[in-house]
Amino acid sequence: MVKRIVVLGAGFVTKPAVDYFLDHCGFRVTITSLDKTEAERLIACRPAGEAVSWRMDEEELLDRLVAEADLVMSMIPPALHPKVANACLRNQKNMVTTSYVSPELEALDQPCRDRGILILNEAGEDPGLDNMNTKRMVDEIRDEQGKIVSVTSYGAGLPAFEHNNNPFGYKFSWSPKGLISAAQSQAAYLKNGRRVEVKAKDLFDHHWLVDLEGIGTFETYPNRDAEKYLECFGLDREVSLYRGLLRYIGWCNTMKRLSDLNLFESTEIRDFTGITYARFMAGLIGVESHQDIEQQTADYFQLKANADFIKKLKWLGMFDDEPIRLKKGTHGDLLVDLMTQKLSYSQSERDMVIVYTEVCAEFKKHMEKRISSLVIKGEPEGDSAMSRAVSLPAAIASRLILEGKIDLTGVQRPTHREIYQPVLSEMEAFGFRFITGSG
Repeated sequence: MVKRIVVLGAGFVTKPAVDYFLDHCGFRVTITSLDKTEAERLIACRPAGEAVSWRMDEEELLDRLVAEADLVMSMIPPALHPKVANACLRNQKNMVTTSYVSPELEALDQPCRDRGILILNEAGEDPGLDNMNTKRMVDEIRDEQGKIVSVTSYGAGLPAFEHNNNPFGYKFSWSPKGLISAAQSQAAYLKNGRRVEVKAKDLFDHHWLVDLEGIGTFETYPNRDAEKYLECFGLDREVSLYRGLLRYIGWCNTMKRLSDLNLFESTEIRDFTGITYARFMAGLIGVESHQDIEQQTADYFQLKANADFIKKLKWLGMFDDEPIRLKKGTHGDLLVDLMTQKLSYSQSERDMVIVYTEVCAEFKKHMEKRISSLVIKGEPEGDSAMSRAVSLPAAIASRLILEGKIDLTGVQRPTHREIYQPVLSEMEAFGFRFITGSG
């Protein structure tokens, strides 16, 4: 019998998974979206695909879609996953996401085990490929009787070097709102067993430069709470464990100052009717007049008028004496709207995904540092590197679940051999081959 998959969400990174299910696996696929035309665009008239308009408050429709499916892939915002997971519990259906395991999902672990279902999370790029490759390296060293001393991994989604052509050194290959949310997340890592906590307000102050051999020099800052991976990596408490993001140099200082302007605020809805960007900017820095707002902003930050950050704000449009395009929204909505206009890829431009891991281990007679790296660029006029890196691992894992090749229940990450080995192996066929070496 032909398997049916329901894919919730038709956003930036969903298309390669849909293509995989329809063209490679021969599955039937139902795709949901707030805007049905977005789902129809991904189906592209293929007869095994169906587009459905669905909102999160339509619980009866969600239950029907889940009940009719053999598996649910949830590609909607992470905060909505628990509601989908509960629908899967009610209907005894497996679920796959590319998002971090939230406390709300973690609480469903035992109920899922009791019902015999699997909710597989973090099956994308970061988290996903990074942790799968890290666990593969850790297991290989352990199989050789080595003792892990430190694990350092980096992930990045950036413009390809040749298309890094704006002052921010960034373009959106995933949800812009996701970027704002991630920018307000606290983080932690381990240094020789000591926990280093980084508060959300200090996230972009806590950065440094790293040189990745054969790739380039980048800024890194900590990515979420690395300590959560001690158990699933099977590491001792005294190790060093760091998971970081990579950005082009200058990103962290820019984001810090945007945060200082309260431009990440995402709760209070404001009426922007009749307000220009220059007047809005004046309000952010607490001045009455928006005349000479560029100089006033420089003075607010105690910068020269020709400072890089001031130039970036001007390029973005924050000093324009033009009405704000949004009628209503939060500060974060306004920032996302401007960034989406200016920081998007053209069809001919390529993005780049980097996954890089260093593992230091102690063997009987020597210490060794092993390196594994992946650099993938998007396809001109085709799928982005990020969309392939996020949705293909999740799609492959979904197929393995449907074929009964993953014998797990509960709320899981893809750091089990029965998941990461076949997923990483099949990803090589799509060009995602990790290059290994030693330092």
